[in-house]
Amino acid sequence: MKGSYSSGLKKEGQKIDEAHTPIIAQELEDFWEFYWETRLRPIENLGKRAAILAASRLIRKHAQAQQRPLRVLELGCGEGQIIGSLLDAHFQVCDIRSSVGVDHDPRSLMRCRQNYPGMGWVEGDFTELAVLEELGKFDLVLLVNALHEVFSAGYSPETGEIDVPLAKQRVEQALLGIKTCVSPGGYLVVFDGLEPSGDPSQKVQIQFLSDQAREEFELFVRQYHPFRIRYREVDTAWTVEMSRRDFTRYITKSIFVRKVLWEKERFESYQYYSEAEFREVLGRLGFEISEAATFTVNGEKWRDRIKIQPSEDEFPIEHILILAYRPLNESS
Repeated sequence: MKGSYSSGLKKEGQKIDEAHTPIIAQELEDFWEFYWETRLRPIENLGKRAAILAASRLIRKHAQAQQRPLRVLELGCGEGQIIGSLLDAHFQVCDIRSSVGVDHDPRSLMRCRQNYPGMGWVEGDFTELAVLEELGKFDLVLLVNALHEVFSAGYSPETGEIDVPLAKQRVEQALLGIKTCVSPGGYLVVFDGLEPSGDPSQKVQIQFLSDQAREEFELFVRQYHPFRIRYREVDTAWTVEMSRRDFTRYITKSIFVRKVLWEKERFESYQYYSEAEFREVLGRLGFEISEAATFTVNGEKWRDRIKIQPSEDEFPIEHILILAYRPLNESS
């Protein structure tokens, strides 16, 4: 099994079937089979495979249309595995020396320069317009698990939680600046957390299947920073009830509990926009969504730790992938 997501990429207007069958061309699967197994397997546990596959398809399709090497930009690139691997695999159709990764962490960028010396690496905050304007225009701009960090920076010490309206404004303002880096006719690829659909206050009960699962839940509740997690015990300490929104926060973040990444991840919320909000914001900024998909990235990882009550309930959809096109006739 190559990934634990439950839904494949769909074209705009196409409905994902109930089985959530991935709709990925066989040619693309064949192309990535060996490369994934040998180079990208470590990224799988971060649920990013769908974003990499979508970017690969876009690169080849766009390069054929442009008939020139493409410039690729990743904002919030971390240690560069995504953009670096994509450029390694598509070196014949990408302008590697004009492609760029941006991150605020100098230690991550040091690793980028060691592993991918042919690329450009920029230390900076991609929410700052001055940083973006220095970069120029790109055919493909990647935002993979990056925008939720912008949202999470809207934490209010006064309330002890993220100021949601202000934080959402920060995300939209960041996207407005990022648009300046997308060439007319180019694409923006967004992969990030998703607020669950339906009533976020709807209650869900979960039963812990081990002492360890229960202990890690308590640790998550105490240490998760962006929002207070509210729950109540039902019958015994082995079953608790919480809102679907808090449950989504729990399953997307507590996988990092007791791991090195927890010191960073506990300060960030993956959830900020619903699918409707993503569509509204990108549309307002002048993008056209060509493809979109929603995913359950963490469901399989949790089935041996917790059980949802009633049993027919499913793990919430908690990630989204969007391919947004900037029209050719739009000015900068």
